[in-house]
Amino acid sequence: MNTRIRYCRLTGAGPIHLQSPAVSIEVVITPGIPRHTVVGLARGAVREALDRIRGAILSSGYRFPRGAITVNLAPADTQKEGSALDLPIALGILVADGQVSRPADLAEIWLSLGELALDGSVRPVSGVMVALMSATRFGQQRVILPEGNLPEAQAFPHLRVYPIPSLRAAVEALGGGRSAHVFAPGSRDTLDDAVPDFVGVIGQETTIRALQVAAAGRHNIRLIGPPGCGKTFMARCFPGILPGWRRDQAIETTCLHSLHRPGTDLLPRRPFRSPHHTVSAAGMLGGGTPIRPGEVSLAHNGVLFLDELPEFDRSVLEGLREPLQEGRVAISRAGGVEIFPAGFQLLAAMNPCPCGMEGSEQGACRCTARDLDRYRRRLSRPILDRIDLHVSVPPVDPEQSLAMPPARTAELSEGVRSAARRLMDNPPVIAHEEHEVLIRAASGMGLSMRALERTRRICLTIAALDRTDRVQKNQVAEALRYRETDR
Repeated sequence: MNTRIRYCRLTGAGPIHLQSPAVSIEVVITPGIPRHTVVGLARGAVREALDRIRGAILSSGYRFPRGAITVNLAPADTQKEGSALDLPIALGILVADGQVSRPADLAEIWLSLGELALDGSVRPVSGVMVALMSATRFGQQRVILPEGNLPEAQAFPHLRVYPIPSLRAAVEALGGGRSAHVFAPGSRDTLDDAVPDFVGVIGQETTIRALQVAAAGRHNIRLIGPPGCGKTFMARCFPGILPGWRRDQAIETTCLHSLHRPGTDLLPRRPFRSPHHTVSAAGMLGGGTPIRPGEVSLAHNGVLFLDELPEFDRSVLEGLREPLQEGRVAISRAGGVEIFPAGFQLLAAMNPCPCGMEGSEQGACRCTARDLDRYRRRLSRPILDRIDLHVSVPPVDPEQSLAMPPARTAELSEGVRSAARRLMDNPPVIAHEEHEVLIRAASGMGLSMRALERTRRICLTIAALDRTDRVQKNQVAEALRYRETDR
């Protein structure tokens, strides 16, 4: 009987979250009564891994070692969960048993991850982009991952990536029998055409102007108008005029989507998330086991569109206070606190009353004063205070709109991008006189200090959009009009 203790150390990824460290996997095979143990705060799928791994190893034509197998996952004080550790544990067992040759730089250079099926195939896992960022941070240069996760790796062309369909293919990659995938430059840089064009909007110049201001300065905006006036359609057009985003922002946001869904491509444009008003607090803010990002984080660096704003649960809306103010959300659980970025731009739409006809010439409002008060009280003052622009969207007069040339997304986008560059490189200034006008008007309107500061920023955005170096009084007046329907 072989009494030699066999040992292997390699690197895997897990737990998969934004602050996830690399996991050092140590495998020891000792002679004695067969038993299989995983230590290092393994949970759920990780505790069951050796049962899946045994089936995968046998189905792939290898033998499962006799004796006692102990797998240690370090750091030992961090909980490990999910199935991404299946593949590195299986490779560690085969290397420790001598069935696979050991690369000299296995622990230092190689990273592997993937879920094993009983037939030896490898399934994609979530959070691969986060794992690849971790690999870059900790010096790994070669990555073995499931074929289904290959799109996530295209953001890291400096890594040697081996997409594999099975455990046997992973063994071939370790032994040099498979070539690393090479990404073609710019292969994922094209934009899709799914965003509708503003050319389909009839009239609504005032609303489109407000959306331009919101896009240029990344301001939160609420559209209030009767059914059929075009609120939702204009919201769908809105992503087309947003300023471009940097590659590091694209990678950061795609990492969050990678935690949510395996096989996520590098996002070609800022995300536009539109959850239904029945969404739960966990769905909006994040949660679950393991903790996953919610809609506010999936909209990071992009837009969160809430249609029929007052219909959302009050607790869900109140949960938006922290991310709207801080640009992040902290989710506390017994195992600790997970912090997700949530720097989204809020775009909301609502009717002026429950029946939608208040102030409309197309029909009489059927709501009582009590109905109207209850409807408006669904939105708290702190939430309204965090929304920069409040815009009344009137019903469209078809006869007047025929004489107005439609605005096109390309034209609007050019103005937005130019204004965004001015705000970044050479922002306008607000002189003492105009600032005094703003202060007096804000005091008369009862604006809070938060609302006053947000209105001041709107003044600067309007000036940048109008290509003026100094904020004018008419621009202050326009910014204040966007607070008049703050109710």
